[in-house]
Order: sequence, then structure tokens, then C-alpha cells
Amino acid sequence: MITSIGFLILGSLLLYYGANWIVQGGSRLASQIGLSPLVIGLTVVAFGTSLPEMVVSLAAAAKDSSTIAIGNVIGSNIANVGLVLGLSALLFPITITFSRIRYDLFIYLLAALLFTYFCSDGLIDRWEGAVMFAGIIIYTGYCIIHPHRRVAKNKDGKYSISKCVLYLLIGAVLLYFGSNLFVEGAIFLAKFFGVSEIVIGMSIVALGTSLPELATSIVAAFHKESGISVGNIIGSNLFNILSVIGLVSFLHPLDSPQEIMFLEIPFMIAFGVVLFPIALMKQPIPKFSAGVLLAGYILFIFLLFN
Repeated sequence: MITSIGFLILGSLLLYYGANWIVQGGSRLASQIGLSPLVIGLTVVAFGTSLPEMVVSLAAAAKDSSTIAIGNVIGSNIANVGLVLGLSALLFPITITFSRIRYDLFIYLLAALLFTYFCSDGLIDRWEGAVMFAGIIIYTGYCIIHPHRRVAKNKDGKYSISKCVLYLLIGAVLLYFGSNLFVEGAIFLAKFFGVSEIVIGMSIVALGTSLPELATSIVAAFHKESGISVGNIIGSNLFNILSVIGLVSFLHPLDSPQEIMFLEIPFMIAFGVVLFPIALMKQPIPKFSAGVLLAGYILFIFLLFN
């Protein structure tokens, strides 16, 4: 058991630092081609911070633990809004400009509903995975080429392209080893305590793979980069559903436990819907609203284990 906990801790550290290197390299590359902070958050940073979910879910599916893959994504999406946005907005002022983010919110809600529909029959098969993965390609292309989402290119030359690529490669290596350690530890703990893999996936695994989002959003909020912070959360949730589940289910069809339709998925949908009134409120996000989000996440974890 001690070894498994050690695997979880070491795996979490490797996932965190791996994602951090990828975010740094990717965001610097994006700034050189003229993407706005919001788009960087919605695409490059979101992809980077979603890579732990991707590699953990792929590793879990390959080990015939598809419920961990499903639980990881749902739990991460709930954690990204309840824990990451709630805690970030509680610590630092975060401003959401509804007019700039409304389309992304609607797209995320549609993706969550599509995911729910695909889960309803107990199996996410290859063609459903292909549909979701095609969705993230179209969305990313729209974000990058849309003229209203571009800014002047960064031409200071401080970071060379080769250095950015090196960051990306090192990050990928750390993510690979971190994901394997993390999944091994999570599977053993689930069996040791007699807890279902879906619960482990939605709690411990989801929290571990959400560490990059948490760190990135808090650091971005501290530096008054609300666009990156908010974009990271919404974009990461989109990538988790369309890219992670899309690609993983295309490679390994995923079994979806029907019990998640009564607690876990409704919570994920609710945390998506609540972003609309929060975005329409007077900004920055009120501390009370941030506290409610955080309390909602704590309630979810409590219900999960009871």
C-alpha cells in the first residue's frame, strides 16, 4: 500500500511538472504566432493541462480499466470548475467577459450533453469517439483562425522555437512516466480498499490530473491574466471530453457504468450550466460565488464516498 501511495505522489509530481513544461513551451509558441491570452488559454494551455488526463486515460484503457478513464474525465471537469475556478477566484480577482466567452460556454455545454448521450447506453464506441475527436479539431481550428481572436505577434525573440520544442519534449516524457505510475497506484488502492475504480477515477485520479489546471489558473490569476485562467478551465473541460474521451474511445472503446448517470454526470452538467450566471454577474467573480463553487465540489466528493 505504501508503494502505491508513493506511486501516486511521484506520478502526480511528474504529471504536474510535465504539464508545466508543455504549457510554457506551448504558450510561448502561440504568442509568437499572435494568439490572444484567451485563445492561448482555450487551446494551447488547455491542451497542455489536459495531457495528464489524456495519458492517464490512455494508460487506464490499455490496462482494461476504462472506468478509471471515464471517471477521470468527469471528475476532472467537476474539479476544474468547483475546485480550480472556485479556489482561484477566492484567492485572486478573476474577470469573465461573457461576450468573449459565450460561444465557448455554449460549445462546452453541447459537448457535455453529447458525451452524456454517448454514455447512456453503457458503451462509448469507436465511431462516437471519432465524432468527439473531430469536434475538438474543428473547435481548435476556429479559435486559431478567427480574426477577432488574434493579437500582434510577439517578436522579442526571447524564446527560440527550438527552446519551446525542447520544453514540449521534456514535458511529454515526464507525462508518460507520471501517468503509468499514477494509474498503477490508483488501481492498487481501489482493489485494496474495495472502492470501485469509477470512484477512484473521479476523486484521487481526477484530483491528481487536475493539478496542472489548478496551478496554471492560480498563477495566471495572480499575474492578472484572467483570460488564460478562465480559458484554461473552459478549454481544458472541452479537451477532456472531445479530445481525451474522443481519442481514447476511438482506440479502446470504453465501458460506461450506468450509475454515473444519477450523480456524477448531473454534477458535471450542473457545473457547466452554473458558468453562465457567474459570467453574467458583476465582475470580478464575487467571493461568495467562488465559495459556493468550492463548497459544491466538496459536496460532490462527500456524496461520492457515501
